[in-house]
Amino acid sequence: MIEQEDNDKQQNFIPNIVRTLNIFEYLAMEKLEASIPELVEHFDIPRNSVFRIIKTLEFYGYLEETARKYRVTPRLLYMGYGGLQSNGIIENSLDIMYKLRDIVGESVMIGTVSGNQIVLLELVPSCHFVKFTSEIGSKINMHASAPGKAILAYLPEKEQDGVLSQITFTRYNDATIPSKSELRDELALVFEKGFAMDAGEELREVHCVGAPIFDYRHYPVGSIWISGPAGRLDLETRSRAGIEVAHHGLMISRRFGYAPN
Repeated sequence: MIEQEDNDKQQNFIPNIVRTLNIFEYLAMEKLEASIPELVEHFDIPRNSVFRIIKTLEFYGYLEETARKYRVTPRLLYMGYGGLQSNGIIENSLDIMYKLRDIVGESVMIGTVSGNQIVLLELVPSCHFVKFTSEIGSKINMHASAPGKAILAYLPEKEQDGVLSQITFTRYNDATIPSKSELRDELALVFEKGFAMDAGEELREVHCVGAPIFDYRHYPVGSIWISGPAGRLDLETRSRAGIEVAHHGLMISRRFGYAPN
């Protein structure tokens, strides 16, 4: 019966809109960039249809072309950012982010997962003259960041395995976690402590501390973290700050119905 209802609904679908959405999802989450022939082969749809879809999206600023390969632009990300706003993750976090900033003195950020990366959704800058900032919508690597590790540590096992299998363990410097096995060991410590640390694993002079944000299902829907210069966030300071970051992450989580065991 359910299958029949789905078939009835699909009869009302517009084929080119379905194709467009499929191409969007493919470029945003799987392939990241592809040529028109590659899209034709992958989706097994006429070249003329793919060409028209791609050129329309490019004209309206949703795709950009380099060397005959197409990738999504930040315009698509901003649409998703607006959807997250409407679901309340930013509104339910902003006042708590300011409270955390005033306690620890460093820039406070909030983000969520996109594929195998973290997307920055909101930032409250430090009041220090020297501070860390970044562009809203920028992407952060999972294996070399506090927010990435904070979310990964609490994902269901199968989902965590899926994300880990997609990660390319780029070695940015000698502090970067170089392998899946070592990252698993790190995630076990994060799960035990309730917060994650990044000691300059991508940007050598930037240290971070992050904690998960949960919804009512105990699922990590995002992360809250602080970032600052290595000179102000040594190991002892990061360990103390981790308790505050985890506490403020819990405050946000409770607004989404999370009840700790």
